[in-house]
Amino acid sequence: MFIGGFLAAAKVHRRSGNFLSRFVLFGLIMLAVAGIISFFAATQAQGYGEVDSSTIGIGASQSSNATAIDSQTRLGVSSNNENQDNTVSEALDPSDGAQRSITVKDPDPVIAAVAVDYANPQAVEKGNAVCTLNPLPTAPRITPDFSDGTWSSGIASAYNVSTNDNGAGKFGVSTTASGRPLDEGSVTVAVPASQSYLLGRVVEICYQDKVVIATVTDTGGFGKYGRCLDLAPGVYHALGADSPSDWGTRSIHYRFL
Repeated sequence: MFIGGFLAAAKVHRRSGNFLSRFVLFGLIMLAVAGIISFFAATQAQGYGEVDSSTIGIGASQSSNATAIDSQTRLGVSSNNENQDNTVSEALDPSDGAQRSITVKDPDPVIAAVAVDYANPQAVEKGNAVCTLNPLPTAPRITPDFSDGTWSSGIASAYNVSTNDNGAGKFGVSTTASGRPLDEGSVTVAVPASQSYLLGRVVEICYQDKVVIATVTDTGGFGKYGRCLDLAPGVYHALGADSPSDWGTRSIHYRFL
């Protein structure tokens, strides 16, 4: 009996010990869970305590602004350049370019010289005063007003070195009465011998729609044939003729400047 009672008591004690161990283990688990929950709760509460609405922003609108400012800071764009950046963006916007149009005014009509005696500074100066020496290619050409009282009309002939004589029947003379040489590029004219006082004067010549600014450098005996001027090669070439014979005699307008 004693042995049986002892075995029974030992079994009861072993069961009680197992129960106690389980109870202690359960208690430890609960304490661990409570500690973990307390740790996360404290961490979350601390995070909420550090929120600064002035820095991060309140709501979606201020958050967007904070993001935009951060982007500008990363790109190195200061607030002073905000207007300038907006202007550039508008200029580069393809939709804006498609909606804009540019109106270009047509050039004004001009009196344009087709040839000028650039060897004579006075011819250049006076030519600039009465016509355009460097017109725009698209500018319409017009003729001078011949009714202003400054113009004369008459018949002009043409000459070159081979047809030029010295007054004694010798042709092929390459000098003029003024001493300037005569060549294929000379933008000069001769006047009748009776008008030698005009030597050195600048003359504006108009034929059809072409204007030439030339210098009087020579005289000749053609006045008795009713001719007002004798045109050197640089003049008649500019007016559309190839040679003195091609020019022949034609009616022109002219005035001394």
